[in-house]
Amino acid sequence: MSAAIAYRDLMESDPGIVREILRIIEAHPDRGPFEVAVGRDSGEARDRAKFVEIARWSDDIRGGAQDHPTWHYRSRPIIDHASPPPAGTAFRERGAALEALALNIKVARDVDAPLADRAVALCWIFHVVGDIHQPFHNAERFGAAWPQGDALGSKVFVKDLQTGVPIVLHWFWDDSINRSPATGEAFDKAGVLTTRYRRAFFKQLKPTDAEATAQWSDESYHLAETLGYRADAPRETSAETATDASATYLRDVIPAAEQRLTLSGYRLADLLRVMFRK
Repeated sequence: MSAAIAYRDLMESDPGIVREILRIIEAHPDRGPFEVAVGRDSGEARDRAKFVEIARWSDDIRGGAQDHPTWHYRSRPIIDHASPPPAGTAFRERGAALEALALNIKVARDVDAPLADRAVALCWIFHVVGDIHQPFHNAERFGAAWPQGDALGSKVFVKDLQTGVPIVLHWFWDDSINRSPATGEAFDKAGVLTTRYRRAFFKQLKPTDAEATAQWSDESYHLAETLGYRADAPRETSAETATDASATYLRDVIPAAEQRLTLSGYRLADLLRVMFRK
């Protein structure tokens, strides 16, 4: 979704940047996921499918030799004051999302670097920009029920909105707007979101701050603190005891998730402009 929004945004004013990115991606050393993504598409449909796969590749290779698990998040603690963790609990920041972005931006914009390396770097940039706009890639709760942390919301359970099957709170947020692998559906929803939330909607969107990645993470952390883990947020610690999210929680989660996703797409487009505009 983030890549689809960025594609639409760039094609309006900077289609040459899209062409350059797709040229670099042709040199990607792991061709399999891209071939699966494009299938029998041709023309612009093929370009769109390939552009979306750039963002998805880093999840497609999870657990493999090229994976970097700590690059997907930057976790900082949020204390459950209603039921605090044991006294003396140590808290620390985990994850290397910001460092990964800085490293991969440097590689991707280096015209002297091998194209294969630049292609892989682009995949991580696309993916991590989306990740750090999500609250549960930036915070985890520590409390009596989670003395070692709730693993970015992955030890909290709630019933899925669509199926009623218990899922973790992390997925509940990540999947709340789109879970379809279909490129066409991603672009359709991108059109809906960019119509609902135009660039002017986001007062914090400043193209001159296209590499202010720490700020993006801070925004997500604040959202986790004020909404993701607020008093009416799910608290169940097992799938067996999972319940539906409260109506008040749902009322606020959906628009917040839509706005973070849309903002990540605009910021990805602006970052790519900084990296590739001549």
